[in-house]
Amino acid sequence: MKLPDPAPLLADAPRVREVLDGAGWSAAALDELLGTTYRTHLDREESAPVLRRTAGGSPLEALARQLVLGVPASSELPASWLNRDGTAKVRLQPVVSGGVEVLVPHDAGRITDPQQVLGVGAASMTLAAATPRRTVGRTLDLGAGSGVQALLAEDHSASVVATDRNPRAASYARLAAALNGTELDCRVGNLLEPVAGERFDLVVSNPPFVISPGASYTYRDAGLAGDDVCRRLVQDLPGVLADDGVAVLLVNWLHLAGEDGDERVKGWVPPGCDAWVVQRELAAPQDYVTAWLRDTDEGERFDALYEAWMDGLDRMRVEAVAFGVVALRPGRGEVVLDEVDQAVAPTWGEEVLDHFARRDALAAGVLDRAWRLRADVRLHQVASHEDDGWYVESQLLQQSAGLRWSGGTDEHGAALLAGCDGTVPLRMLFSLLAVSAGIPDEDAVAQGLPVVQRLVEQGFLVP
Repeated sequence: MKLPDPAPLLADAPRVREVLDGAGWSAAALDELLGTTYRTHLDREESAPVLRRTAGGSPLEALARQLVLGVPASSELPASWLNRDGTAKVRLQPVVSGGVEVLVPHDAGRITDPQQVLGVGAASMTLAAATPRRTVGRTLDLGAGSGVQALLAEDHSASVVATDRNPRAASYARLAAALNGTELDCRVGNLLEPVAGERFDLVVSNPPFVISPGASYTYRDAGLAGDDVCRRLVQDLPGVLADDGVAVLLVNWLHLAGEDGDERVKGWVPPGCDAWVVQRELAAPQDYVTAWLRDTDEGERFDALYEAWMDGLDRMRVEAVAFGVVALRPGRGEVVLDEVDQAVAPTWGEEVLDHFARRDALAAGVLDRAWRLRADVRLHQVASHEDDGWYVESQLLQQSAGLRWSGGTDEHGAALLAGCDGTVPLRMLFSLLAVSAGIPDEDAVAQGLPVVQRLVEQGFLVP
């Protein structure tokens, strides 16, 4: 199937937006019409459940058939957007993140062409969730693809530059900007070449991070050896950050036989830069390869491609492949890696800025600062009933926002946290705890300080 050229669709984008608005097009309206699981059905190529829900002939149903399912229908879309059979030339995907809704155009169907521009998948939503949403001046979306990160960033940025090495992706990003009634500075070029010498307050990047034996698909394959593209970006992105700028990017990194995978990714961070590595997955090589092969339409070639890919990983002595988010800022050269395998909040970008702020507070000293228990923290108790009343068997601290860390505590820890209201210095709280426990102040500090430091690192306690 020949891929469409997005550029000729640009002129009629405002008219398309009018047609969509007139039909009541929105993410919520499509969920109500198609069912909240319609994306899952489409990913599995199960069109029947969605077709059945669009048989009524309303304007929204017709548009959903053309722009979501890719089947013929009669609508008010301009002729420039339609094929001869009444199908639309592109697909449209409404995306909501952090209360902001954007409309993302992309190529249709399963991935069969090296230059294909995808819709918004799990990786894109992971990056969107991890992006801080403070108001900034200039934002760079490196590896923009269909433009979703740039569109979301436009809501809180004075200007946004979107770059991609695939010219079709840059065209799609321009089309996305027109459909959303905004402006993006879309440029074509590899990695940081299109923005050489410039500085940005925020950089987001969903690069072609997949560790694969070649460069079959532009969206996933950088054509560099191993995890070199991720290494290069972690090393080079600090060079385009403003003094208080932050970069957030998705990365894969290798765990090789005889090496420490955590130290590998931490070693990429250049001097004078602080980094927070949030590991979300650690996959065995065979699981990693099959997951990415399933993402494309390889058909009968699957087995041969699998063997070739696995042979390449074996030659590199790969034991596992890690996936996660790396946040960078100019700083003291501190690197922290957290393994986060629990379910997290739908958006947690505020944790990036808060994480660095907490590290600054820790560096300034802990004992003489008055800490505050974060508002979303809850204490869950399990108790058994005995003759003289209830006996608490265990206590669990749980965050309901951000990374949703949880951890056990004892009665003394719970009492200490209850006193953290932002008015009493930690040193005084330790003294009160020492009296209650019948131990010297220095023992209370020695036992409790490492615990408090970890509670600060995970965001249970904030400055």
